[in-house]
Amino acid sequence: MTTLTEPSAPRSEASASERRTDSGPSGSRLARWRASWRVALRMAWRDARRYKGRSILVFVMVALPTGLLVGLATLAASETVSGADKIPLTLGTAQALVSGPEGQSLAQGADPDSAMSFGEASRSAKAIPGFDPEQSSGGAANLAAVQRLTGGTIERIGTTTVRHPIGDRSRAANVMVLDTSRPWGEKARLLTGRWATSAAEVVVTPYGISRGMPSSGEVTLTSQGKEHQVTVVGTASAFDGYGSMPDVVTNEPIAQDSLYSWQWLVVRDTPVTYDEVKTLNGYGLRVASADVMRHPPTAAQLPAELRQQNDFAAQQLRQLVAVGALMLFVVTTLLVAPAFAVSASRQRRTLALAASNGAETRQLRREVLAQALVLGAASAVAAAALAAVVMRVALLVWVHQRPWTSHRYFDLPVLAVAFIVACSVLSALVAAMIPAARLGRLDIVGVMRGQSVSPRLNRVLPVVGLVVAIAGGVGLLWAVRTEQREIPIISTGLALVLGALLLVPLLLVAAGRAASRLPVAPRMATRDAARHRTRSVPTVAAIVAGTIALTMFSIGLASDTEQQRRQYIPRTTAGEGIFSYYPAEMTSGPTTVSSDAIATEATAIVHRVTPHLEATPLQVVAWSGVGAKDGDPMPFVVVVPAGCTPTEALNGAQFDSSGNPLPDPKTCNQVGSMSMAQIGALPASAIATADFLGASEREVLRSGGMVLTDSSLIRDGKVTVTTGTSTVDNNTGVQTLAATTTTSLPAARAALPFSGFSVAALVSSETVAQRKWPSVSQSLMLRDPDGAISRADQTALAEAVGDEGEAYVERGFQRDDRVVMAALFGGFALLLLIVTLISTALSLAEQRADLGTFAAIGATRRTRRRLAAAQAGVVAFIGAVVGIAVGLVPGIALTYPLTSQSWDPLTGTEIKGPPIIVVPWLPLVAVVVGVPLLAALLSAAAIRRAPTMSRRAD
Repeated sequence: MTTLTEPSAPRSEASASERRTDSGPSGSRLARWRASWRVALRMAWRDARRYKGRSILVFVMVALPTGLLVGLATLAASETVSGADKIPLTLGTAQALVSGPEGQSLAQGADPDSAMSFGEASRSAKAIPGFDPEQSSGGAANLAAVQRLTGGTIERIGTTTVRHPIGDRSRAANVMVLDTSRPWGEKARLLTGRWATSAAEVVVTPYGISRGMPSSGEVTLTSQGKEHQVTVVGTASAFDGYGSMPDVVTNEPIAQDSLYSWQWLVVRDTPVTYDEVKTLNGYGLRVASADVMRHPPTAAQLPAELRQQNDFAAQQLRQLVAVGALMLFVVTTLLVAPAFAVSASRQRRTLALAASNGAETRQLRREVLAQALVLGAASAVAAAALAAVVMRVALLVWVHQRPWTSHRYFDLPVLAVAFIVACSVLSALVAAMIPAARLGRLDIVGVMRGQSVSPRLNRVLPVVGLVVAIAGGVGLLWAVRTEQREIPIISTGLALVLGALLLVPLLLVAAGRAASRLPVAPRMATRDAARHRTRSVPTVAAIVAGTIALTMFSIGLASDTEQQRRQYIPRTTAGEGIFSYYPAEMTSGPTTVSSDAIATEATAIVHRVTPHLEATPLQVVAWSGVGAKDGDPMPFVVVVPAGCTPTEALNGAQFDSSGNPLPDPKTCNQVGSMSMAQIGALPASAIATADFLGASEREVLRSGGMVLTDSSLIRDGKVTVTTGTSTVDNNTGVQTLAATTTTSLPAARAALPFSGFSVAALVSSETVAQRKWPSVSQSLMLRDPDGAISRADQTALAEAVGDEGEAYVERGFQRDDRVVMAALFGGFALLLLIVTLISTALSLAEQRADLGTFAAIGATRRTRRRLAAAQAGVVAFIGAVVGIAVGLVPGIALTYPLTSQSWDPLTGTEIKGPPIIVVPWLPLVAVVVGVPLLAALLSAAAIRRAPTMSRRAD
C-alpha cells in the first residue's frame, strides 16, 4: 500500500501580499484590505475551477431559487401590458384614442382604464357641442363633433358581434371596423391578399381562423337575424381599441342595424398632452394618449384622489417587495448553507495548514467568504441570464403559436432582477459566514490529526430558540386572529422559524443519543450527524424550512377547499342541468330581442342536439327594460321583512334620502326584482316533479304562494310583497317609490338549488302571470327522464352554444385543487430531495478517508451503501418531521384569513366564524416517508466503486 504524506503547506499568499503592501509607501489600511481581498478572490476563483464538482453543486443550490424568481418576475413584467407597451396595439400611428362620453366627468392618469369619477370630477360631464347621444357615436355628425373638440383628423374604430356558421351550428365572431386605407403600423398589418374596400368584403385575422373562420372565399354572417354574404379578401394581424384581436376586419359596417361600440382615433402631427386629456375628461371622455403614456404625469400633476390611490398602491408594492425580499433571503440562505458548510468542513485541513504557517484568523475567514462571493455571484448572474433567455424563447414560441395574444412584449425588469441577484449573493455570503465564524475556534492540532468532531453543544442557544419559537408561534396566532398588519405577522412568523432552527443542534444530539437500539447503519448515520453538526445542521435546517413552507401552504389550501365544500350550494338538483344562451346579436342592438324569444331559440337548440332531454324555462321576476328611456319609472317586486318599509327593503336600509350611509342601518334583507337575491318562477308541471320541494311546499306554490330560503322573512306562514314603480336618483342612487301595492302571500321555507342565479325565492309561473309581475326568461332547466344527464349530452350542448352560453350539469362539489396540490407537494418534495442529495454527496466526499477505513477492515460495498443511504435518510427524516411539527403553527394561522370569513352568495352579507382547519396528513406523511426513502435509495445507488485506501496518520 502506498503511503500518502501531507505536503508542506505553502506560505499564505495573503500574508505575503500584506507584507509587500505594508513595505510600500502607500501601506494604508484600505490598500491592505483591497490587496488581501484581491488575493482571496483570486484563490477562490482558482479553487472553484479546481473543484468543479463542488462548484457545480453550489451553483445548483444558488441557481434554483434565483432562476425561478427571475423567471417569475420576467413573466409578470411581460404579461403586464401597460403604458408605452399599449401604443402599438391600441393606437398604432395615431396620437390618441378617445372613448365615451360618459355621464360624469372623469379624472385619470396615463391609463384611461383607471379613470374614475370622484372628488372634483364627481359632477355631470359637459355636453360636447354638436354631439347627439341618441344617435350612433359613429355617425357623421358625432364624428365631426369629436373632431372639433380634439383637432386633427378623426378615424372611427367600431366593434360589434355577429355570428358565422360552423357545420350545423353557429359561433359568435367579433367584427372591427377601421379605415385601413391609411397605414396603422402594428395595429393593422396585412398578411396576405388585400384590405377590404366595402361592407361586402372582410379580412380575417389569425384569431378568426383559429375559431373556424375561412381564410378565403365567401362566408355568411348573421346580425339581428339577418344574413349578410361577404367575401374574404385577405388575412391580417389587427387589434381593436381594447388591445384584442377581432375575428374579422372591414372598413365599413357589415350590418347597419347592429349595435357598434365606437371609439375615435386622433390622427394629427402634434401630441395630445396631459392638459388636453384633463380637458377631455371634463366631457366624460376617456383618453389613451401616446404622449402621456410615454411621459406619465408626475404625482403633483395628478388629482388628489388619484394621488392618494397611487400612494396606497405604492405602499402595498413596498410591503410586497419587503416580504418577497425577506422570503428570498431566508430561503436562499437556507438552501445554500449546506453546500458552504460542507465545503468549509472539507477545507479544514487546508485552512489548518495555512494557520500553522502564520495565517491569521481574518485571512482564513476572508478566504471562505471569498469563495462564497465568487460562487454566489457567478451562480446568481448565470442563473438570472439563463432564466431571462428561457423566458425570451418561451415568449417567442408563445407569440408564434398564438399571434392574437396581447402579451407579446418581452420586458426584463432590470431593477427587480438586480435586486434578486443581490439578495442571492448576500444569501451566499451569510451562509458562508456561519462556518467562517467558527474558524476563530479552529483546533489546528486536532484537524491535523484528523479529528473533526463538532465542539460541545451550546446549552444556551437551544433554550433561546425554544423561547423565541414559542413566543413567535403565540404571537403569530395572535396577529392573524386580531387582523394585524403585515409587519407583526412577518416578524412573528420569522421568529418562529428562526427559533425552531436554533433547536436543530439539540435535536440532532438527542437523536444521536436515542439511536443506540437502531441497526448499525442508521445508528452510525445518526451519531455521525450529531457529532458533525457543522455540516448536518445546515442540511437539516434547509429541509426544515422547506417542509415548514410545504406544511403551511398545504394546510391553507386544504382548509380553503374544505370551506368551499361546506359552503357549496348546488345550482340545481343532482343529475339535472341548466342551459343558458346569450346571443350577442339578439341581446344588444337598436331592437333588443325579448328574453322569451331567446328562450325559444335556446329550447330549439336543446331539442335539436339532445331531443330526449326535457327543457323547462326558468323565469326571474325582473324588469327587462326593453324600450325604456333614461328616467322612466321602473316596475319592481320586493319582499318586505318585518320592521322594514318597502323603501327600506328596496334600498337595503343602508342609506338615507340623500344617499349618505346610516349610522345604525337596519337589517332589511333584499329579495326582489332589483336585488342580488331574486325571485324565480317555474311552471306548475316542473314544480310537481321537483324533488327539492316537499308536499307542503308544492301546495304553497299551487295556491299562489312563495317558497323562500330565508325563514326570517316568513311571519305566521305569510310573506309580505310590495309591487309598484320606482325612480332612481343618479346622484345618490336612492330609489323613490310610487303606485305601490302590498300583498301577503302564503309562504314556506325550503333550500332552493338555484345558487347560480342568486334565486332566493320561488313562485309559480302562473302566479307571475296572474299578478302581472315583470319577468324575464333566465335559462332552461334540463332533465333526463332516464336518469342523470350524461357527460356526452353536456359536451354536445356546450359545443352547440359555444362561447355565448353555458351547459351545466349538477354533479356535486368538485375539487379544483388537485393539480395545485400535486404540483405543490411534487415541487417541494423535489426541492427537499435535491437539498438532501447534494448535501449527502458533499458529506460523502468529505468522508472518503472514513469509507476507506471501513473498506480496509472488511466493509463490503453493500455496507457502504447502507451507510450512505442511512446518512441521507436520517437527515431528511429529522428535517421533515421537525418541519411539519413547526409548520403546523403558521399553517393554522393561515386558515384565519382564508376561512374565518366568507360571503353569503344570495344576500351578499359577510359571514364570520371559527376557522376551518384541515391538515392533509396523508400527503405530509408521504413526504416524511417518501423523501427520505427516495434520497436513501439514490444515495445507495451512487456508491459504485471501492474508495481509495491510504495509511492513517494516527
